[in-house]
Formats: sequence, C-alpha cells, structure tokens
Amino acid sequence: MRFAVRFFLVLTLLSGAVVKAQDQPELVFLNTEIGTRPDGFGGEALVVTGELLNHGTEAYANVRISVEVFDADEELIGEGFGFLVNACGTALLDYALPPGRVQIYEAPYEVFAASDAAQVKMSVAAQAVAPATAPLAETPLLQRVAFDEVVMLEWLDEETLIYGVGCDGAVFTELEWWRYSLTDGSLTATEHPDAARVTPEMIELADATLVSQSGERNPALYFGSQMTYSPSARRVVYQNDVHSIYSAEPDGSYRRVIHRNLHRHSLRGFLWSRNSGVFLAYYFGAYGEPVYYFTADVDGQMRSAWLENLPPSLIVPGPAPDGWAAVVGRQEGDVSGYFWQTTYGGSKLLFEAELPGNNYPAPIVTSREIFVIRPIEGVPTLQCFGWGSRELKTISALPLQLTRESRAWSWLSPGGGKLALAANGVDGGLWWVETGGGCA
Repeated sequence: MRFAVRFFLVLTLLSGAVVKAQDQPELVFLNTEIGTRPDGFGGEALVVTGELLNHGTEAYANVRISVEVFDADEELIGEGFGFLVNACGTALLDYALPPGRVQIYEAPYEVFAASDAAQVKMSVAAQAVAPATAPLAETPLLQRVAFDEVVMLEWLDEETLIYGVGCDGAVFTELEWWRYSLTDGSLTATEHPDAARVTPEMIELADATLVSQSGERNPALYFGSQMTYSPSARRVVYQNDVHSIYSAEPDGSYRRVIHRNLHRHSLRGFLWSRNSGVFLAYYFGAYGEPVYYFTADVDGQMRSAWLENLPPSLIVPGPAPDGWAAVVGRQEGDVSGYFWQTTYGGSKLLFEAELPGNNYPAPIVTSREIFVIRPIEGVPTLQCFGWGSRELKTISALPLQLTRESRAWSWLSPGGGKLALAANGVDGGLWWVETGGGCA
C-alpha cells in the first residue's frame, strides 16, 4: 500500500491565507482559507477550507488532511484533521480523487495553548489507486460543460445558459453562478439575474424569516425557504417555517398563500412548466421514498388537487405545460411505467418501462412529446415518447453515475433542440445533449 504525503506551509493567518508548497507534489492545496464556522453549540469552530488538486496520473483514495498550528516560537499549540467534502460539507470517506480533478475539503482544528498562532502547517496523506474508467465518452451530440456540483440551471436562449453550483436545497442566492455559451464554449462567472431583488427588506416584507408561532424573526429561515423566481412570470415562490407555500411580488409585497399543512413533508424543489408562472412542487425524504407533489401558479391558483389528495409517484413527476396534469411513475399490479395523472385523480398508462429512482430527473412534458431519463439495462438513457406516434424513441445514453446520495436534473432548451443535464455529488457535473429533433 503506497501513500503520498506532502507538506504545505501557510504563511499568514489573515483572511485569504497564502499556501505554498515546499516541493512539487501530486496533491496540491488551492484557495486555502482559515476561518470559522458554527459548531452546533452556539459558538464557532476554527476550520481550514480550500480545494485539493490531483496533479498526478493516479487516483487517490483515503485522503486525510492534517493541520498543525504553531506560535512565534515554533511551538505546537493546536491540531486538527479533515477530509474531502461535497458541496453540502459531508465528508467523502470512500471517494478516490481522479487525476486532474479538484475537490473541496474542510479541516477543523483546535488551539489548546494560550499562545498566539503564527503559522499553520498542513499535510495530506492518501493511497494511490488505479483511476476509474470514464463512464461515457463525449461525442459531437454530448458535451460536458463542468465537473462541479450543478444543482440549478436556466436557459437564456437556445445557445446560452446559466447554472448554479453548490449544495442541493440551498437558496439560489447562495450558489456560485456561471454563464455558458454553446456557440463558442465560453464560460464566465456571473450573478443570477434575480439576485439583486433579494434584499433584507424584500425578505422581511415576504415574511420569509417570520417564526409563525412567536412572531419573531429568524434570519436563518430564509436559507431554507427555497425561494425562487418564475423564469416567465413576475412573482416569487417560497416556503415559510411551517412549509406553507406562498407567492409574492418581486419586492415581497402582496403575499398569497398557495398551499398549507405541508409541515410533515420535505420540499425538494420547484419545477417550472413551459407555460408562464405554472410550477410543480415536489416532496420526498430519502432515496426510494414516494414523491408527493402538487401543481399551482404564481397567482395562487391550484392546478392540481391538494397534495394529500393525489396518489404519490415513484419518480419526480413532470408537469404538463398548463399544470392541469403530470407524468408520474407508478407500479400497478404487474405493470410498471409512466402514467398521465390528471388534476382530479384519474390516471392513464402511457407506456410500460423500468422506472428510475426519485434521484433521476423528472420527465419533461411538451405539447408534442415527453422526454424521460431512465436506466435501460443499467445505463441511464434519454428517450422520447411522442403524443402522436405513441412510440418510445431512444435518443442517447447518458454519463450519469448516481448513488443513493446524489441527484440529477434536466432542462429543455427554449427551442427544444438541446437538453441540459446536471448532477451533484462527486460524479456530478453539467452536460448538454442534442435531442435529435425529439420524437420526429
């Protein structure tokens, strides 16, 4: 068993600490910062954060990061250790960092002496292993855009999109946003176009931080609100502290309650239909659990029955363009497949198929077709079901490598010619796929 061990020296403890290597290692610390984070007991814990680059030709597993803190007399006054983590801060204990890849890390530490810290020495130990084989090669019709954990995306036009990198479930203003052009492959850091609207005054006016029982304000509630602006209508949609769904004007005024009594359910996201202001809110706990949902519009009108009156789906449902129905996954007797679920509870089998889990993208429903992503003999595959032909057409195999802890999403371009595919987790990223003219 071989271990690669390299030592690094932090030259300053000020914000934006500089890290330099004493040699040219295969594992390189990047963008290292020293700061604090809440410790869960009302205080703050010291932590080193940054990124680790695999500059070598082998993958590295069992990555362990050690921190040593010294005073001006070079006496050891503190220690700590950490791991590679995902965008939500969860340790990646079984992950092997591939060659050429970068992954974030966190290393908490404690200072156990009264002396002032003058420098921090960091080291990394890891086991060299053979790199994994790439799941699917790129083609002219399938291109990777990013390796990041991409959890939100919006098409600006047929050739331009913006995407958000970060933790699944984070409010959009907490994500790192990028703009990508399919025409020339350019990628630039950007800000979400609605970010400037989210001010402290807007959040307060919308009551997104109001504690319902006490009437007090808790700023942390905003970060769990999943606040999102409609891509094609004026109003904003979000949940409050007891998970009731509201919409409001862009400045937070004129609130309207859409659905109450959802405190027992975990909101996992909003899907916007291709009609103005219509959305589907979907709920589930862990991988493999049934998915509950409802559809409505930003003006406060329910398009479906109440969530508790709709049978749950085995997949994340895809809303019809007008929101009056949805494509769901269901097992009825010996039949497993995709069903057309209407507003009033009726359903009709569209086609039989092996269903994906609730971590796969929802079906995308247009007036002409339904795009579905599901496993076929274990390979994630994009297919298209034509309303006119009533046939299922296979378009392309996809490079998804999902686990029980990761999820994927997809978005159809405005003209329908391309589909953006995103996933979180260590095998996450962003790809665009030519739809091949859909079901034509």
